[in-house]
Amino acid sequence: MMFRLEPHPGEWIERGAPLVFTFEGRAVTGFDGDTISSALAGSGLPYLARSFKYHRPRSILSFANHDSNQLFQVDGVPNVRGDIVPLRAGMRVSAVNTFGGLVNDKARILDRLARFLPVGFYYKAFHSRRHFPRWERLFRSLTGLGTVSLDAPRVTTPKRYGFCDVLVIGAGSSGLAAALAAAGAGAAVTLVDEGARPGGGSAGSVSLQPLLDAVQAAPGIRVLSRTEAAACYADHWVALAEPGRLTKMRARAVVFATGVIEQPAVFRNNDLPGVLLVSAARALVIRHRVAPGRRVVVVAANLDTYETCALLAAQGVAITAIVDLRPAAAADTDSAAVQDCAGHGIEIIHSAAPYEAIAGADGGVAALDIAPLQGAPGGVDTSRRRRLECDAC
Repeated sequence: MMFRLEPHPGEWIERGAPLVFTFEGRAVTGFDGDTISSALAGSGLPYLARSFKYHRPRSILSFANHDSNQLFQVDGVPNVRGDIVPLRAGMRVSAVNTFGGLVNDKARILDRLARFLPVGFYYKAFHSRRHFPRWERLFRSLTGLGTVSLDAPRVTTPKRYGFCDVLVIGAGSSGLAAALAAAGAGAAVTLVDEGARPGGGSAGSVSLQPLLDAVQAAPGIRVLSRTEAAACYADHWVALAEPGRLTKMRARAVVFATGVIEQPAVFRNNDLPGVLLVSAARALVIRHRVAPGRRVVVVAANLDTYETCALLAAQGVAITAIVDLRPAAAADTDSAAVQDCAGHGIEIIHSAAPYEAIAGADGGVAALDIAPLQGAPGGVDTSRRRRLECDAC
C-alpha cells in the first residue's frame, strides 16, 4: 500500500497548504502540488479504479500522464486524467465505470465469470437478428467510461497566436539539451511540456539540475509548463493547449522530444494494485513523496533501474530485492549504482523473472513469485519458484 514519506528538499508539494476534496463521497486531504492520483495514493487507499471489462481493482501503473487506470469523474466532467490534473480544494472525484461505487461495484462479479467471457464472445454468442438488439442495449449500459452530463456548461477558451524559430515539445533531458543548443545558435526557442515543471519523467533528479538551471538562465528560451501539444499541422503549425487558453504556434522548426513509454513486465496478475512501473515509482517519490509500498520488489533489465533503486532507497523506500533478468556477467555489477544498491542491503537475484503476483486480502499485491530463467527466451523453471513477500513490485 502506498503512503506519504517524510518531507524532503525538492519535493513538489507544499505541506503548509493542505487541500481537502472528496473521493467517492469520502473526505481526503492532499497538498498543493499534488495531482489527483498522487493525493489519493498518498492517503493510503488500496485501489483507485476498476478495470473496463471485468471490473478488477486498479491502481497507479505508469503515472506518465496517460495512465488508463487513473481516469476519474471530477465535478461532473468524465474521464479526467488523475496523473496529470492538479489537485484543487473542494474537488468532487469519483471512479468511472462502476455500478454502486468503487468498493461496492456490483459489476465486480464479472471477474468471477471471466473464464466464460473470452475475447469476442459478444459477437459469437449474441449476434443474431432476433436477439442482438436486446443484448446491444444491455452491453451499451455496461460499457463506457464516465457519465456525460447534458447540463454541462459550455466553456469558451480564448486563443492567441505565437511565433518562434524552434519549438521543442518535451522538456526531458533531450528536450532541454535541444532547446539549449538551438538558443546557443541564436534561435528564439519555445519549450513546452505537459508536466507541472520541466524535467520530464526525471524531474527532480539531481543530474538534470544543471540543464534546468541553464534553460532558466537562457534569455532566448521561453518555457511553457502544463502545456500539451495537442495537434501538429502543415508548415509547423502546432496547437498548444495551455490551462484556460489555446496558443496557435507557428514555428520554423519543430523538435519532438516526447520520450518513450516504459514497457511493463509480463507475468500472471501483473494488473494487481501495487504493480507499477519503475518510472512511476520514481516520479511519485521525487515529486510527491509517495512511496510505492513498504516492502518493494523491483524487476530490472538495465542499469537505469539500479540507479532508480538507489535513489529510492536513499529517500526512505524499503526495497527488499531486485530481480534482474540478466545473468550476473551481463549486469554491470561493478557499476556505482549496483554497488550502491548492495550497500543499502538490497538482495540482487540474477537470471530470474517474475512469474506471478499473489493477491492479498485487500486485492493488492501480497507477494511475487519468481523463477529462474532457462531454455528459450522467456522460458522459466517453474519447479524452482521462489516467493518474495511484498506489497509493491
